[in-house]
Amino acid sequence: MLENIALIKEVHEHLPTKEAQEQAKELLEKIDLGNIALYRLNQCDSFEIFCVSLIRALMTKEMNVIIVSPFHLVDNLRDIDIILTTITKLETEKNILILDTISNETHYKGSSCNIVK
Repeated sequence: MLENIALIKEVHEHLPTKEAQEQAKELLEKIDLGNIALYRLNQCDSFEIFCVSLIRALMTKEMNVIIVSPFHLVDNLRDIDIILTTITKLETEKNILILDTISNETHYKGSSCNIVK
């Protein structure tokens, strides 16, 4: 997971591997996931994979991060509070937008803001 996150800084900003991995490790530790740093994908649960994906997005130079339907990314997510808490812990200045249109499709069906497939 550490290499996966650090790769963004290494490739796009030509940051040395050691420095990029240190930054990645710091972010994992901020959300209490430092223990998965050396894990492979098959060793992580869906929430851990989501967090690694989020950190990868935060490592880019882009100021906007859009999360589409987190309920489909994270198994058994009963509410979004755990995602919001994780984002808060990461202390980012980026703009993060969470879109959950698929889960609310029936709610919007027939309204002027209809979801079309």
